[in-house]
Amino acid sequence: VKKGEKVGSSEATLLSKLNINPFSYGFVILAVYDSGSVFTPDILDISDEDLAAKFQAGVSNVTAIALGASYPASIAVPHIISDGFKNVLALALETDVMFPKAEKIKEILADPSKWAAAAPAAASSAAPAAAAPAAA
Repeated sequence: VKKGEKVGSSEATLLSKLNINPFSYGFVILAVYDSGSVFTPDILDISDEDLAAKFQAGVSNVTAIALGASYPASIAVPHIISDGFKNVLALALETDVMFPKAEKIKEILADPSKWAAAAPAAASSAAPAAAAPAAA
């Protein structure tokens, strides 16, 4: 019999004749002592959501530090590229240098009604995507 293996009735009978019974070990935490402080067990109840939130906060801090130091960490690269695109777009809008995305933005800035026409289309395409998880 190996750990994690299911035991059939004949093996169980043999093990009981050999006086081998299944068992498990465990303990109940009443209190934790650390550096002169005593903590109750409810302090130790950490959910997966708590861990995910702490991890996300750490990732956000690393990203902020990398962006502030202009260090191209993998987590900061999308932000750096986005900021670079914004700078190139601003330069293109102020000069005669154009590229396809800048032309589209320049058209929208020249005629704001195109922006208003594009906004409902974007909102309507986002609405089914937002409703899909609620249905699941």
